[in-house]
Amino acid sequence: METSGSNDPLVEDPAARVRGAFDLRRFGSDATLVVGAAIIGNLFSFVFHFTLSRRLGPERYGTLVSLMAISGMLGVLGQSVGTVAMQETAKMWASHLDRAIGAFVRGTGRLVAAVAAFVALALVVVSLPLRGYLHVMEGLLWWLLAVYVAVSLFAGYARGAAQGAHRFGVFAASMISEGMGKVAVALALVAAGYGVAGALGGLIASAAIAVVIVYAPMIRSTERGARAPDERVRLGSEALKVLAVTATTSALLFIDMIFAKHHFTGELAGYFGAAGTVARTIPFGVGLVGLIVMPKAAAARHVGRESLARVLGLAATIATVTVVVALAVIATFPAQIIVVTYGPTFAAAAPLLRIYALDEALFALWGIAISYLVAVASYEVFGVLIVALICEAVVMALYGSTPLRLLSVGIVVNAVLVPAVWALALRTLRKAPQAGGPPSAEIA
Repeated sequence: METSGSNDPLVEDPAARVRGAFDLRRFGSDATLVVGAAIIGNLFSFVFHFTLSRRLGPERYGTLVSLMAISGMLGVLGQSVGTVAMQETAKMWASHLDRAIGAFVRGTGRLVAAVAAFVALALVVVSLPLRGYLHVMEGLLWWLLAVYVAVSLFAGYARGAAQGAHRFGVFAASMISEGMGKVAVALALVAAGYGVAGALGGLIASAAIAVVIVYAPMIRSTERGARAPDERVRLGSEALKVLAVTATTSALLFIDMIFAKHHFTGELAGYFGAAGTVARTIPFGVGLVGLIVMPKAAAARHVGRESLARVLGLAATIATVTVVVALAVIATFPAQIIVVTYGPTFAAAAPLLRIYALDEALFALWGIAISYLVAVASYEVFGVLIVALICEAVVMALYGSTPLRLLSVGIVVNAVLVPAVWALALRTLRKAPQAGGPPSAEIA
């Protein structure tokens, strides 16, 4: 269908095609809102860890972080559908088709909810052989984990749609509310004597809060007569590609904790988990940059090479500075950081923190490039990641009997991935359009 000169209010105005072009002032204001909210949300998350670790003790806290590592790996399902939703809503936003976004979110939301329920049931089934391997035999904990994974999956999808639609206020509100809910509900339940189950209950409640805050405003944004394209095929096929990349990335981030829970005593696994939680502030901190880089890159992809290159360059600069500063602070004050955050009971985690921080710093350096690659729908990096994951898993399973061995394997793999992943990110600039605006879009 020809769009030029159309009277259809849902068709883009060619005169306004610059909407997705890079603008430093707009980038700065949007980044301040998104990153600021994410920082607040993550601060609440670390309060969750630091406070509950003191109440639960090393062994039960080790169980909690192991279960959360599994949820982190499965969280890539929500990230995957959320990223595809972000790509689609960013394209609509860049093409001035905002009024169709609500119809898209409503239609895809039903599909994502069904997938979330299936994933929850599958996790319960898969947990049967995992219980003995990870020394977590309580069935209730696995059911609660399954519910949390399902609700988080839907929350990730809804937030992705809000990112692409540049509904950053809604996105920010969901991040902050989720963090506050996590701390308040989990602390109340653990204080009431529910232990690890109470902590998981707090996680479920916080994810549900995020869903309510971000999903309802998105589906209310549709105007009468606005329709979205048939989203089911693209959501499924594209999400599988995103899933392949994000699943391997997440596995590379959390897999050491799984082997630690198997190889180490409960107490040592708790110390390892504490060091890992602090060290992961580095990739999580850099990941905050990805929250704004991804929708900007997804929109710039439809505008021109210059805008895309500026987004990538700014992301690389901010990520590098963040990594250097964080690594310097953690390497200088490891004992003080552990004692202040986890308390004297976890002081034995301090010697692990310096090594863990180096591992996570390297991960963060290539992780930001992964966010960019996924945003611009470049998935060739999966081949590199899956080889790295297989090598890391095999070596950790066979030789990861000590914390130093586990972390050494991770450091070597991440050091190799930094140049490999960035080479692929830079290559996308050669394929980007020279100039112009978003392609003509049609809603029918």
